[in-house]
Amino acid sequence: MKKLALAALMTTFALSGCSTMDNERTMVVEGQPMNVKVVNIPSFEVEVAPRKAVCDLTATDGSMVESQCLQYRQNYQKNYTTLNGNIQGFTYEPNYRYMLDIRQEAMTEEGSDVVQPVWILNKVISKTAE
Repeated sequence: MKKLALAALMTTFALSGCSTMDNERTMVVEGQPMNVKVVNIPSFEVEVAPRKAVCDLTATDGSMVESQCLQYRQNYQKNYTTLNGNIQGFTYEPNYRYMLDIRQEAMTEEGSDVVQPVWILNKVISKTAE
């Protein structure tokens, strides 16, 4: 009976591991293409800088376009990172430093099987004028 229960438990872990394979995408990490898993994160905090940074975004035709992107960091990070996208539900105003509680969801692009991480605002923790 113990062996049957153990086999059932191991099968459950194996099948649950297979169900997350759909959330993988290929990214270039340190110059090398790698498969990474996009996971749902229910809540984490980020600080948004009071000014946007110049960044390069990929246009719908595949060309690179210079744009303005939000800069963010987590509490333990020293440097900011540019966010190539938006935070759904968040309205940015320049010259304010924000602390946000956000969540990440793995979304599939319409018309393709490409999985993208999407950030969604849970709440604004603070908004401080700079």
